[in-house]
Parts: sequence; structure tokens; C-alpha cells
Amino acid sequence: ACPLGKLCDISEAEHPFAMASEKSTTASDDVAEREPVPYKVSVSTRFLIMSFLSSILLSFAVGRAARILLLKGFDGAMMTPNLSSMRNRPDYHDYSDKVLPQPVLLNGKEVPRTTYSAKYLDTAASVTSSALLAPTPAGAGGTTSDTEADAGKSCGAEDGTKQCSRGKKLEQEEEDDDDDDDDDDDDEDEDSAEGTDDEHLPTGQHLLVDIKDVDGFFLNSVPQLAQATVSLIAQSQLTLLSYHCHELAPNGVSCVGVLLESHVSFHTWPDDGVITLDLFTCGSNPLMPVLPVIENLFAIPRRPAFVGDVVQTPSMVWSHKLRGFNPNKPNLEDDLSYLVLGVMDLDMKKHIASVQTPFQRIDIWDAINPRFSSLSSYEKSLKDDGSYQSRHPEYFEPDRLVFLDEIVQSTRLGDAPYHEALVQPVMFAHEEPENVAIIGGGEGATLREVLKHNTVEQVIMIEIDELMVEVSREHLPSWNNCSDIIGSAEWCGDDERSVMFYEDALAWFIDRFNPADEESRKTDYIDKFDVVIMDALDPEDDVPFAEILYNNERFTTALYESLNDDGMLVIQLGEVWFDEDPPDRWGKRERRRALFMDGLQDVGFKSIHVYEEPRGGFDGAIWMFIVAMKDFQSRARWYARPSMIALEMHKRLRR
Repeated sequence: ACPLGKLCDISEAEHPFAMASEKSTTASDDVAEREPVPYKVSVSTRFLIMSFLSSILLSFAVGRAARILLLKGFDGAMMTPNLSSMRNRPDYHDYSDKVLPQPVLLNGKEVPRTTYSAKYLDTAASVTSSALLAPTPAGAGGTTSDTEADAGKSCGAEDGTKQCSRGKKLEQEEEDDDDDDDDDDDDEDEDSAEGTDDEHLPTGQHLLVDIKDVDGFFLNSVPQLAQATVSLIAQSQLTLLSYHCHELAPNGVSCVGVLLESHVSFHTWPDDGVITLDLFTCGSNPLMPVLPVIENLFAIPRRPAFVGDVVQTPSMVWSHKLRGFNPNKPNLEDDLSYLVLGVMDLDMKKHIASVQTPFQRIDIWDAINPRFSSLSSYEKSLKDDGSYQSRHPEYFEPDRLVFLDEIVQSTRLGDAPYHEALVQPVMFAHEEPENVAIIGGGEGATLREVLKHNTVEQVIMIEIDELMVEVSREHLPSWNNCSDIIGSAEWCGDDERSVMFYEDALAWFIDRFNPADEESRKTDYIDKFDVVIMDALDPEDDVPFAEILYNNERFTTALYESLNDDGMLVIQLGEVWFDEDPPDRWGKRERRRALFMDGLQDVGFKSIHVYEEPRGGFDGAIWMFIVAMKDFQSRARWYARPSMIALEMHKRLRR
């Protein structure tokens, strides 16, 4: 040991580091002399299997997360998925792997030469997206730059149906006009051009259809919906050029089909069982007959979820509208479209009959408006379950509407108010009406009201359209049923007091009561009338006969001469005027009413009275009537007290 602060001499052998170095050298020499031993690692089979499975799971999780981020983004990946309850049902099955049907080309039709253009939004988030084009036959041409010039060449079909040419005149027609010098050929070209005028007008028909309580699996199946679309177009005699569908997540399908005539499209809500569809065509074929086809193909009933499950029958509401600009018919809306065809909020509308007579077109429809009646109550009235509705079905019947040339003439709900207002005031204003004449009244309701009076001995009904009477007897039984009148018949026309003339009433009166000369006077019936009831066209109707009927001095004079000295004439004069309306004599069509009222005074009627009825069933319109009395003294009974009228009703009406 060396004292602190002093230097000591230490030999090299005594130094501790030198000693350690010698020991280390000796150990290294010993190791070098020994043989090397190999290093071994033991791994169990379980470890290998677990490592392999862990790698697979990790790769799947990373790939899945990356896919979600790429498809939905960060925000979409963080949201809780809105899974459809329908997909959780045990009988759910997916149709996404099925093959979509090819568009069908009907026999006799050709695929037009068109240019197909498409631009898609990024729809990677959709479940599926599919599109198909109609096949083009060999030799039909390609999509060249001259497509527009050739687009209309295949608009005519061998089956007689017309296809829309999208406003383009046929090139062949122009060539025929330039090249054909033969007169016969020119005439044929003119006839052909006239026959195709409707194709080129900027007009069309639009059909909107909503169906509920439809099977959710059908509504979520692109192949089944596509097949229904292809079948719909084929059965409608239309031409499907292409269609494409998108199946949305979590459910729902949207499809659009491009037609040669225009388009068809729909969207579905499988969970709610709802599909909304629209079909637009610019062809001349009517779309109304397509409605049963749509109902048959798309109104698929739901499947019972369990034994005893009550499944609602699919119900359909629809509207049909005329679209565009037609110079031949500027006013595309008429009563038939305004009240029935174009209305979407009717719970039910059912076509009863359409008949074209030699004089007019008759259309009859049933409708249930939820503002006034209930579809469920009507359905209950059809059952035999002992409910109030089933015991009194007459209170829950749909409203029945009658249209003549698409103008509403009568309704079931307005039948009694309108015809009572037309007939009963003038009948009770006369002291004892025995001989009565009715002009028009093909429904038979006016005749019914007259026959209620026990003073009546004979009723002459002059109706020009015999077929109108027959249609009314078949489809409007409540209008002309006289079974509740004592001594009458089930059909009012069979009452022994009724006499029918199927003639022009205007000529009938003129020939008998105001002929041009006495030699031409018809004498088969010359008895004068106590009351004449005119239930014919409205003076506002835009038809030529209305002008003749209400602006004919000879006819007005004949009506006056056909009455007894105390006789009366009643006429319905259409919708009343309002405060903002101009005077009748200044209106285009209302002028007929003013001239007719002036004519009544000119021929000699002494007392004229106007009254109104707001419940005639004409969509809330207030209807106007006029009574003209030949004798001034007859007005006394017109102003009789209500108690006197009630007493007279008790004495006179058959019941």
C-alpha cells in the first residue's frame, strides 16, 4: 500500500491489471483448444399454427379497414351502419349475383341508329350498378356521326303502332316529295304525312304510379325489377333502348330505362313496401291500358312473416296527364283529366265503361275521394261481417262520375241534389202538371223525378242518343230506378206513363209547334205541355250544337208554343257567374246564356226566375237554373210559403 500523497514503485508483476490479463489469456487458450458446439432452437406446432392464423387475421383486418376508408371516407367509416330490418329476417336472400335480362325488341320493330352517351358520378358506394343496351342487329348501322339524319327511319312498325321520332321528320318523306312526280304517289305521300303529324308534335302522355304493400324482397331485387321493366315495355308495345339500375345501401333500387318514345323510371323502398314509377311517351298509343300491366308486374304481395300473419293486398294510386304543347288542342286539361285521370290523391278510381256513340263519347268512372268517403269503409261494406258498413253498403259506395266528351254531366253524389233542383221547383210551381216533356235526360234521373208526382199522366222524353239511354240503364241503375215509386217500374222507362222519342229534340219541337209552313207540320203528337224540362248541354259547352240549341229563335218560339196557357219552362244554364266575372253578354261562351234569356222575353214569357243549387256534384261549382212562365199569374205559387210547399209534397208525391 502506498501512503497518500507519495509515489510508490510497483512492479509489473504486482499490478492488478497485469494479473487479470494473464488470466484472460489462459482462458482464451483453453476455449480455443475445445471443439465448437452447434446452437439449436425448438418451436412447437401450436406456435406455428397460431402465428399463421394471426397473420391472416391481421391482414384481413387491415384490408377491411382500408376498403372502408377508401369507399366511405373517414366520416362514413365512423358512422354506425343503418342495417335494414328486412335483411335481418331469416328468409332473406340476395339476388345480386343473378344475370339481368336483355332488352327485348318486338317483332316488326327495328333498333334505330342512335348515339349512346353516358357520364357517371362516382357510385362506388353503391352495392351494385348495372346497365344494358338493346342489341343492334348486324347490318343495322353503327353509331356514326350521321345518326341524327337516320334516327327517324324506323319509327313505323309492321304491327301498326307508332313510335316517336323526337320531332324529326322522316328523311324518306322528304325524298319522296322531291323525287316522285306521279300524282298517285304524291297523294300517298300527303296521306302518309297527315297520318304521322301526331308523331312530330311536342306532346306526350305522362303516367305516374305509386304502389304500397309490395313484397320487400322483390323491391330489393335488381334482376326481378329489371325483368318486370323489360316485360312492361314489351307488353306496352314500346321500344326499350337501354336501362340501368343502382342497388343502394343498405337497400332500395333506382332504375331508369330509355325508350325510343321517351323514358320509364322507378325507385323502391323495400322496408316500407313502396315503389313509385313514372312512364312518359310521346307516341300516339294510349297509356291507360298499361295500368293493369303495371299492377300485374309490380304489385307483388308481401310474404307472410309467420303463420297467421295478415298480409295487406297491394294498393295502387295513379295519375295520367297530357303534356306538352298541342296546337290542335291548346287546353289539354278537361273535366275527365281534372276530376279523375290527373288526380293522384284519390284513394280509388275504377274504370266502369267507355262507349263511343254516333253522337258522343261516354266515360263512366268510380272514385273515392278521401275528403268525402273512406276506402276502408267501402271495403268493409263488401264483407258479410255484420258491421254497420256491411249492413248499409249504399252509404259507402264510391262516387260514380259520368262524362260526355270528357265533360262531367252527372255524379252519384250529386244525382239527387241536381235533378231535384231541376225538376221539383217547377213541378210544384204548377198547380196540376199532367203532361210533361223532357229534352235530353239520357241518364233517366229527370224522368224519375217527374214520375214521383201523382198528377202526371204522361211524360214525353226526347233524347237523340238511344245508346246513352242503354248505357245508363246498365251502368247507372240508381239514376233511373223507379221501384220505390208506387205503381211504377224498376226502370223508369218501363213506367206506363213514359213515352220515349229517340230524335233530335230541336227538330222534334220545331216540326210540331213552329214549322216553316203548315204542310210540313208533323201531327203524330200535338198535345201541349204543362211543363217542359230542358236537361241538355250547358250553354258554356264549346261544341257547335250548344250554339244552335241556345241561339235559335225558331226553337225558342217552338218551346213557347208547345206550352199550355199556364205552362212553364225550366232550363239548366250551367255554372253561375262570380263577382269578378264580366257580364254574360261580354263573355265568349257565356254570351249564349244572355242571348237565350233575352230570347225568352222576346217570344212572350211573362215571368222569369233564376235560382241556384251548390250541391250538384260538379266539384263545388254552383249551378244555375231558370224558370220561364207563360202566364204572369203563375208566379204566385213560386213564392208560396214553405209550409204550403210541404203540404203539397205530402199530397202529391207517390211513396
